[in-house]
Amino acid sequence: MSPECGTLSLITLLCVSGRLSESVSVSCSPQTVCALRGSEVELTCSYPKTIKTVFWFSFKQTAKWRNEKHPEDLTLDSDYTGRVSTESTNSKSTLTIRELRERDSGEYHLMVITEQGQNYCSPAVTVTAADVQLKMTQSGQTVTLTCSTSCSLTSKPDYYFWYKNSVYINKYTPYSMPQPLVLSSRADAGSYSCSTSDRSTLRSSAVDVFKEDSEMNVSYTDRQIDAVEGLSVDFLCTYSHPKAERVNKAFWFYFRPEVESEELSEEGQFAGRVEFNGDKERNCTLRLRDVRERDSGEYRFQFSTQSGETFTGSPGVTLKVTGAEGSEQSSVLTLVTVGVVVFLAIILITAVPWVCCMIRRKRGAERDTDIQTPDPADHTYTALNPKYRTSDYDTLQPLTDSPSDTYTALNPETMCSDYDTLTGVKVSHSELQRRAPAVDYENLQRPSP
Repeated sequence: MSPECGTLSLITLLCVSGRLSESVSVSCSPQTVCALRGSEVELTCSYPKTIKTVFWFSFKQTAKWRNEKHPEDLTLDSDYTGRVSTESTNSKSTLTIRELRERDSGEYHLMVITEQGQNYCSPAVTVTAADVQLKMTQSGQTVTLTCSTSCSLTSKPDYYFWYKNSVYINKYTPYSMPQPLVLSSRADAGSYSCSTSDRSTLRSSAVDVFKEDSEMNVSYTDRQIDAVEGLSVDFLCTYSHPKAERVNKAFWFYFRPEVESEELSEEGQFAGRVEFNGDKERNCTLRLRDVRERDSGEYRFQFSTQSGETFTGSPGVTLKVTGAEGSEQSSVLTLVTVGVVVFLAIILITAVPWVCCMIRRKRGAERDTDIQTPDPADHTYTALNPKYRTSDYDTLQPLTDSPSDTYTALNPETMCSDYDTLTGVKVSHSELQRRAPAVDYENLQRPSP
């Protein structure tokens, strides 16, 4: 069984009749309610005094019930929290829905439970959320506005009220026999809406009357165009005018100070080369083919309406045409410039890695020199001053194989005879004694540090 059939069977089961017995009945009035969105509605049903308990529900909320065969109180539904309330007596019950929403539209029932424990639901009460609607029609320079509601309101107001730019303008028309609002002057330009109350915020959507493009205007995409002789040029352009006005003439002209404007296509200089791609609505684009150097100058667009008003887009578009020769020279210069830039870029890209490599090599060579060439001043033994060295150093072995080794570095004036036993010396002890004067080692005084 489809869900629709299941719901229909459930309605049939619960709502068989409006009568519980020959003497007991439940009735609701009205059974159809149309109200504006955002407004407040009241649904009322009456029943016999033998009813024990009542509550309101809607079958459109079935999916939220714990058991589809057991309707649940609407006041407990999260969709209606804070917006619904009920008031029940021993003979009738009223459901109030505030801030009516579009999704509130649907059927509502009153569930009654008798003292004997029998459940029964009332006939359906249909609720429709309505809007205030505004329709605009235009014929020539006359605009007609008509106000209405999407359904006939159950609680009928007396009038429709007119608003301009959200302000009530002291104009209204009977709700039962509404008359349209007719506007025919540009002085009426503005944003219009209507409502069923002169103080209500429940108004229709606004419509613009004589407002969009209410002023004459011409707009050029480019104010200056540079072109090469022999090519075609497009003057991109748009224009606007009041909707109530009709354009009867639109054309481009070559501007010359203190000279009356003449349609471009009628000038001999431009004969056969002018193409107007615009229309009498918004587009005023012009194409000029096979442009020449003498075409350089200012071009303007002008249009007039049926009421006799004329408007010119000023200042216009300035065209500058250069000869093919100048264009070729310019192209050559551009190519040369680009070539130089590319050449310099290549040199820069090639030189940077080479310079970096040379720097790295230089630094590496400096590090190798620091490691391979020790500083004699850092050599502990050979750095000692021979004049103040004691005989304790005689027991040291040669530190290096270089000419600056331990033995040869000793000062012969202070060297003792024990060094005679050393092998590999370059000068004998006797030779040293012959060369150096005798020293009295016993009476030698050590200088104070």
